[in-house]
Amino acid sequence: MLNTILTARPELALFAALVIGYGVGSIKIGPFKLGGVAGTLLAALVIGQIGIHVDADLQRFMFTLFVYALGFSVAPTFFASIDRTTWTWGLLVVIEISLILVVAFVATWLFKLDVGTASGLLAGAATESAMVGTASEAIGKLGMAAAAIKVQQANVTTSYALAYIFSLITIVLFSSQAAPKLLGIDLRAEARKTLGKLGGVDANLDADQGQAFPSLISRGFSVEAAAGKTVAAVELALDGKATVEGLRRRDADLKVTGDFMLERSDEVAVAGLRSALTEAAGVIGPEVADPSKVTFTVETRDVVLTRWPKHRAAVDSIVEFLRASAISGVYLAGITRDDRTLPLLPGATVRRGDVLQLFGKPDDVARAAHLLGTAEIPGPLTDFVYLGCGLIVGILIGMITVPVAGASLSLGSAGALLSGLGFGWLRARRPTFGQFPAAAARVLKDLGLAIFIASIGLSAGPSVLALLGTRGWELPIAAICISLVPTVVSLYVGRYLLHMEPAILCGAIAGQQASTPAINATEAVAGNPVPVIGYTVTYALANIVLPLLGPIFVAAFTAIYGHPLTP
Repeated sequence: MLNTILTARPELALFAALVIGYGVGSIKIGPFKLGGVAGTLLAALVIGQIGIHVDADLQRFMFTLFVYALGFSVAPTFFASIDRTTWTWGLLVVIEISLILVVAFVATWLFKLDVGTASGLLAGAATESAMVGTASEAIGKLGMAAAAIKVQQANVTTSYALAYIFSLITIVLFSSQAAPKLLGIDLRAEARKTLGKLGGVDANLDADQGQAFPSLISRGFSVEAAAGKTVAAVELALDGKATVEGLRRRDADLKVTGDFMLERSDEVAVAGLRSALTEAAGVIGPEVADPSKVTFTVETRDVVLTRWPKHRAAVDSIVEFLRASAISGVYLAGITRDDRTLPLLPGATVRRGDVLQLFGKPDDVARAAHLLGTAEIPGPLTDFVYLGCGLIVGILIGMITVPVAGASLSLGSAGALLSGLGFGWLRARRPTFGQFPAAAARVLKDLGLAIFIASIGLSAGPSVLALLGTRGWELPIAAICISLVPTVVSLYVGRYLLHMEPAILCGAIAGQQASTPAINATEAVAGNPVPVIGYTVTYALANIVLPLLGPIFVAAFTAIYGHPLTP
């Protein structure tokens, strides 16, 4: 009965795979969590044993949505990372793509793999789901008979499914457990030491948690010691780390300016860093027990950094730049990059496309936002004209064919990846058009990938057991080797040649593999977001480069071996 229902309505099987997969993937065992994508793949392979047909057009459609949203999301970080100051992070990605290709070809020769099985092995070992689609499309352009193409594309999905599980476990355990042991460090202690060295505060909070003693605060004081001094002199005495935002004299609110002279018994509201306000009583006078009469309104606004003069600026220079622009009382409360919160470190730099959280009075924050970039529009609307144009351009790019080794190859859905990258870059430069909220892009990306993975798992289900029977141990061993070789080399190159901080390097290792589960596990073991510093750049670069390896690998395979079926 159930078999009849699922085969008649394959969409039920798709959503069942998602429900079961994400449920299983959320189970945490120590530092390891399978994740929704791997869980969905496993569930789909099991459900697919009954034989369920999923339309290929649906797979292509969902995959196109996924890769476009992926390119759009990482575009700001990707382009901001391309300069001579980040060559070290790029070197890790070069090591990754070079060595996984070399080891993949060694495994292909050693185990006599056909092009479909080898391509799926490469995609799974790199834990790059997008490569499945790009490789499958490239295989479809090889000029083989339709039946042979179908077999090879099925081999891509089945070998990918096997390789992905083992590689995911490998990279999660390596970045969070094995890498620190190979370097001889305690990752938690090292991350805390690195954070302190960079001037940050050790904290690792959930979404609904906050600091009991936030770094930015406001207080009220009654003027005694500061009587006869100007507001500017008081702020200078507080090292420029706090500003007078409100003033009340004899029940009247007065406008605060730098040359305003304070009198005894004035009540002032001061905002700024906690470290400065702890000394403010000695500079101004006793703290007011009930400062409600001199209170003022503050806000925290997200601002996308788009002004090139502040690209690569040090965090410390942001407030100095605002003060030089006659905007005082605005402070940097946080930085978000690729939907991940970065530690607010004095020596850190900001990049174009970063989201800066500005704290201060609404009017001052609005002026600061204008100087630094564009305030994020809180509305949930998506510009479907811009989105649709990007997808059309991407599909057209993917249709362009290039003759290679006697076959006509094209980027296929990878064209949507490049289009998303370009349209995301334009949006980052001019955030006044092409609205595509981060939450909407995340849903499109996650849903597109989930449905794509579920559909290929359902389709490949019947052939998985056959592949296990013929190559049961070969693919898992090969996948682990393909994952480990570049990560081990990158670990030692990063530490002893590039002299990267170990905790940051562990995050970069997770990023070069484009593995979100790996950075989640690494950050959890570290106890603070220091590994994210290394993760963001390598993740953005790898997410663009790895999917493009699909057609490159297929073309190289055909050119080297002369036939897609026998190496």
